[in-house]
Amino acid sequence: MNYPGYPQDTPQGYGQDNPQGYGQDAPQGYGQGSQQGYGQGSQQGYGQQAYGQQAGPQGYNPQGYGPRGPSDDHTWALLSYVLALVASIIAPLVIYLVKMNESRYVRFHAAQALNLGITAIIESIAIFIVGILLAVILHGFGILLMVLAFLALGIAHLVYLIMGAVKSNQGQLFRIPTIICFRMVR
Repeated sequence: MNYPGYPQDTPQGYGQDNPQGYGQDAPQGYGQGSQQGYGQGSQQGYGQQAYGQQAGPQGYNPQGYGPRGPSDDHTWALLSYVLALVASIIAPLVIYLVKMNESRYVRFHAAQALNLGITAIIESIAIFIVGILLAVILHGFGILLMVLAFLALGIAHLVYLIMGAVKSNQGQLFRIPTIICFRMVR
């Protein structure tokens, strides 16, 4: 049935003022009578073309579907080092567990940051024990040595976290020397 003023009465349909009306002259997409609908043998892969939008370069769709870009991996790798400054081993551990099956690049850098944090904890405990023993034997001089050792460990830890963050953001693999970072998590 045809009602007056309803879109069927006009040749353009909705949006008469707009030369390109609703669903008119748009790329073939959802609800426009395409021959290959959802689940009907479409040759397009999931996320390559959604509702009439073209996929970006190399199949990347900015709406969030499709493969991730390299900058996403760089960001997660960077975060594994930067958040290690705030949350010690918790942040790299969470990033490692979440991203370990998604990206080998993020896994490598999160493991590096996690290993650096675990090594710093082990070395801190060793410095504390040796410092207390030296303080008892040397009548308090061991406390000064302990403070200097903690200062050196803290500076080395900070320097290697910053170097790892810079290299990971540039897309390079960076291995921290074994004396500073024991390789426990791979």
